[in-house]
Parts: sequence; C-alpha cells; structure tokens
Amino acid sequence: MKEKITWKKILNEFELYIGTVIFLALTVLLTVQVVSRYLFRHSITWTEEAAVILFVWLIYLGVASAVTRRKHLRIDALITAIPFKAKKTLLIIDNIISFGFCFAIIFPFASIIENQMDKNAVTSLLRWPKAVVYGVIPICLVLTCIRLVQDTIRLAKENEKELGQSKPTIDIEALEKKAKELKQISEKEA
Repeated sequence: MKEKITWKKILNEFELYIGTVIFLALTVLLTVQVVSRYLFRHSITWTEEAAVILFVWLIYLGVASAVTRRKHLRIDALITAIPFKAKKTLLIIDNIISFGFCFAIIFPFASIIENQMDKNAVTSLLRWPKAVVYGVIPICLVLTCIRLVQDTIRLAKENEKELGQSKPTIDIEALEKKAKELKQISEKEA
C-alpha cells in the first residue's frame, strides 16, 4: 500500500522533482561561471547559454507545479468577498480560461519546433538541437493543462471550508504544535 502512495505522489509531483534537479544544475553552472570569471579571469561561455535554456525550462515546469499546489499568481480580493457558489464558479472559470490559453499556444510552439527540425537548427555554443530546447515548452504546457483539469475536478468536489485552499509551503502551525509537544515531553522527562 505504501508503494502505491509513493508512486502516486511521484506522479503527481514529478515536475517539482525535475525542477529541483534543473535548479541545482543551474546553481552549479552559474557558480562555476562566477568562480571561473573572477578567480581565473576566464569566462566559460557555454555555461551562460545552458543556464538560459535551463532557466526557461524551470519556469515552464514551475507553472505546472504551481497549478498542482495552487500557488500560481491570482488576485484574491474579489474571490474572497463573494459567496461560496460564485467563488467556486469563478475559480472553475479561471481554470478553464487558463486551460484554453495553454492549449491554444501549444500549436504555435509545435510549428516552431517543426520548423527548427526541418532546418536542423542548433544552439550557437552548445550545438543542442533547437527542437529539443523548444520541445520542453509544449510538453510543460500539456502538463499544465492536465494539472488544470485535475484542479478543476478537485474544485468541483470541495466544500465551502476547503474551496481553493492551498497547503502552505511551510506549515508554521504544524511546526509550532510539534515544538510544543517536544517541549512538554522534555519537561516531563526533567
């Protein structure tokens, strides 16, 4: 049973794990670039191109991850001031509009990728195929569409108390509760 939960969690959050790996690679590349430039007075030129590509990939993976965790940007002033049914309707409409936008721009990206493949275009320094560089974007957009459908289904099932809520990145209340429990245990032992 535990293995199924683990795999489900990995499938539901794999963009977060891939994004973490890309972020670490980006950090290493930029650190190497800074160290080589200031300590050795030599710039490793390809690291900048790789960093730009990885940064773009990280952004698009971050969009899908933000939808999954309900951390994407939105202005909540209107949503918090309206009744439950209207709020639920607006949140679902927001997801539908976002889905439509992501879905609509997949096709122009696909034509750009096809064009790059026809030309056998490569990046200037790394000589990576541009079709691969740009190919990640529509994949992430499809993933975002999937996450938006999942979130819309979740929204449709939620009650008034939990509607549209996201879990905090750092749950301070849970940490405070755990600290109090540990303090009580240590006081009993003393």
